[in-house]
Amino acid sequence: MHHQGSKIAIKALTDSKRDRRRFIQFQFDLYKEDPLWIPPLIRDELNSLDSQTNPGLEGCELRLWLAMRDGVTVGRIAGVINHRDNEIRDIKAARFCLLDFIDDVEVAQGLLNTVDSWAAEHGMKLVEGPLGLTTFERSAVLIAGFDRLPTVVSSYNSPYYARHIEACGFAKEIDYLEHRFQLPSELDPKYHKVAQYVLKKKGLHIIEKESRRELRPLGREIFQLINAAYSDLFEFTPMSDREIDILIKKFFSFIDPRFVKLVVDEHETIVAVGVAMPSYSELLQTLQGKLWRLPIAVLRNQLKGSSDTLDLYLVAVAPELRNAGLNAIVMQSMHQTAVAAGLKWVETNGELETNTRVLSMWKDIDHETHKRRRIFSKTLGPNRSGK
Repeated sequence: MHHQGSKIAIKALTDSKRDRRRFIQFQFDLYKEDPLWIPPLIRDELNSLDSQTNPGLEGCELRLWLAMRDGVTVGRIAGVINHRDNEIRDIKAARFCLLDFIDDVEVAQGLLNTVDSWAAEHGMKLVEGPLGLTTFERSAVLIAGFDRLPTVVSSYNSPYYARHIEACGFAKEIDYLEHRFQLPSELDPKYHKVAQYVLKKKGLHIIEKESRRELRPLGREIFQLINAAYSDLFEFTPMSDREIDILIKKFFSFIDPRFVKLVVDEHETIVAVGVAMPSYSELLQTLQGKLWRLPIAVLRNQLKGSSDTLDLYLVAVAPELRNAGLNAIVMQSMHQTAVAAGLKWVETNGELETNTRVLSMWKDIDHETHKRRRIFSKTLGPNRSGK
């Protein structure tokens, strides 16, 4: 859709809390009538944009812009240059993040061209996105599955985003796939056989904790395992100790210990972890970004999450045991807990289309690949207009 009207003005924001709130508010205005949008907590969004509360931004260049027409906000975008990630990947890349805009290609061009120019001025050769500001933040553009409720950690957007991004000269870099399946009452017996064989052969065993208080001391070790397991995946930048401490504080405040599965070796070292949660999508829709709405969620009995849908967050296996069958151990234990909890459906979060190890977990389960999200990229050259 193309709107004839006043010229688009791109306004650079300061790092003041007032400007960060303006930046955050636009997505609430844009999607307030959309029944499938999952509003993030405004408190968390503010913290993520502040290097004092988001240590993943340390050593990064961060800029925020709004697109304005006749004094009305019609789009937003963040630009990030993560120097540590560039050093690890040996590239000169900037990322665009938190892109939202009305259905107008001129707005998209104004925002993306601004990031392109800013990146080029800083000597960057590539622009990628949408990526998260830091590790474990929302990324990618939804390109299929617009009729499905997202999980709380995945992105959502209107169908026109990808078309307008491509019109600005960006092309596909990689896709994430998400799956949904009905929880079978029993897994294929081979999962049990493989799990028992691996546990015995490798001298492993499963440990489970009954409370968040018991889990918290293991937080550092869990995230360090994730660092090692995900180190070769696209977009993943290893987390620093400060980042890990913030994530422990954030996630271990509401994590459901029933769905945290830990596999340890004979030395009690964690070698695999699986994390899932009953879906909190409807809870966040009730909160509408505001914690003061918690009493409403209490009345609706939503604080414990969905009674029928389990969201799979992640599975991580120590690299030296990557092909040893530990996924089967985690899956079998998770399945038993989910069945005992009376859950009926399982949703995965984004899995890289190139991550065959993870995708193969579902090959023997009748599932639907119902969402696809895309990361785009563009090489910067003399003509950065995207035309």
